[in-house]
Amino acid sequence: MLNAEHGGDIYNREIFYDFSANLNPLGMPQRVRDALLSDISTWEKYPDPFCRRLRTLLSEREQLPVEQIVCGNGAADLIYRIVQAVKPQHGIVCAPSFSEYEKALSQNGCCISRYYLSPERCFVLDESILEVLTADTDILFLCSPNNPTGRTISGDLLQRIAETCLAQNIIFVCDECFLDFVRDGRSVRSCLNENVTILKAFTKIYAMAGLRLGYALFGSPSLAEMVRTTGQYWSVSAPAQLAGETALAEKAYLKKTLSLIEEEYKYLTEALIGLGFTVYPSEANFILFRCSLPLDLLLLQEKILIRNCRNYEGLTEGFFRIAVRSHPENTMLIEAIRRVINGKADHDSGNHVERR
Repeated sequence: MLNAEHGGDIYNREIFYDFSANLNPLGMPQRVRDALLSDISTWEKYPDPFCRRLRTLLSEREQLPVEQIVCGNGAADLIYRIVQAVKPQHGIVCAPSFSEYEKALSQNGCCISRYYLSPERCFVLDESILEVLTADTDILFLCSPNNPTGRTISGDLLQRIAETCLAQNIIFVCDECFLDFVRDGRSVRSCLNENVTILKAFTKIYAMAGLRLGYALFGSPSLAEMVRTTGQYWSVSAPAQLAGETALAEKAYLKKTLSLIEEEYKYLTEALIGLGFTVYPSEANFILFRCSLPLDLLLLQEKILIRNCRNYEGLTEGFFRIAVRSHPENTMLIEAIRRVINGKADHDSGNHVERR
């Protein structure tokens, strides 16, 4: 059975600071909050099952016909709907990567092959992936930036993967839910063909995880229609649609986000290296690192939640992921790590120091 553990599970314990969920540290845009509060009276009506206004706005932003855009209850919802529509017999996923790809494939009886990313190469996807893209493969899931490693796929390789999948008739699903955090990040959108599908979400970049809103861009209008007709009829709530429509008008918020992430990523990386941890380069709003201590359990004593990555296929005990948060939060995290490390050292040496 696949482990269903994810970040953001703050409900069974007292947590003051959550570094396990990779959300925008600026929080939900104020204009989105204001729009939601002013619209409560309309929530008693059924939502538009076709997300017409939202898809029209997305069409303008993505420069793609509305017929090739499908909205869903988060990107995870669309993963399952795509698999249900395609009904693949053989799928390929990377390891480590987001577990819902494999879970969706497994639940639909698909045979799964894993392509392992190497920690010695800092989990970078290289051209050897092309060797496994053969005619007996039906679907390929890739994530750029990858979760939990934070590495993007180079533009040249994206192009070659898209072309190979078209030639071999493989559905190529590229998850770009974290790409908005990458300045000048290369999207597979530039090499979209009828076998390419791109997953996007409002969840991360607009800190709207509780509202559940994602969308997919399809190179194939027919596949888009197949996915649109799978799953429940009202898959996107009225408040989620409104939040998405309002968020798309944000510009300064996105620029501020990029600047904050770049600055705080540098601070956290240098601090973690200074603490003696092995830190893997990331291009996203989260950092994967390695530590010999049970750091997640130690930080729970401080009411701080980080992501233990032991349940990621391809990773082992000792890998952790933290989200890049605001500077006060990040400073607090580093100070807490120092405290728990020192406390563990004192305990192991038999010196019991009273904490104040």
